[in-house]
Amino acid sequence: MTNAEMAQALRDLRDFLIVAGYEESHAVRYTAIARTIEKMPEDIEELRREGRLEEIPGVGPLIKSYLKEILDTGRAESKVKEWVQFAPWSVTELCHISGIGAKTAQKLWHEHGIGSRESLCRALGEGKLEGVLGPKLLEAVRQACA
Repeated sequence: MTNAEMAQALRDLRDFLIVAGYEESHAVRYTAIARTIEKMPEDIEELRREGRLEEIPGVGPLIKSYLKEILDTGRAESKVKEWVQFAPWSVTELCHISGIGAKTAQKLWHEHGIGSRESLCRALGEGKLEGVLGPKLLEAVRQACA
């Protein structure tokens, strides 16, 4: 896994947690760690092999365990398992669409039951997003679903 892939996995975790209702001020720590990892000259895999993950600013024993899970499986399985009862992991797909952040994905999930790219595109096709999303975001969704 590259540093950029790890950073994206941490951003996905942040977005998922926010949608699921995790305290946003705590979830944003994953953003800071992601930025740090992206800028590191050393490879995240190398740091793991050398037992140096906790040298990354903001990484303690718990975050270290999440980083190891991400390196092993692509996501922090234990954290996702803890919060998946509140939102499906697939909500992260929404945040990969230009203009949709965690707050918008949270609204789409909690107010409209839209929890994946597929369900978003289906809702678009059924005209259910009119009045829910602004014109610019609606156009971005149209392009993403095309």
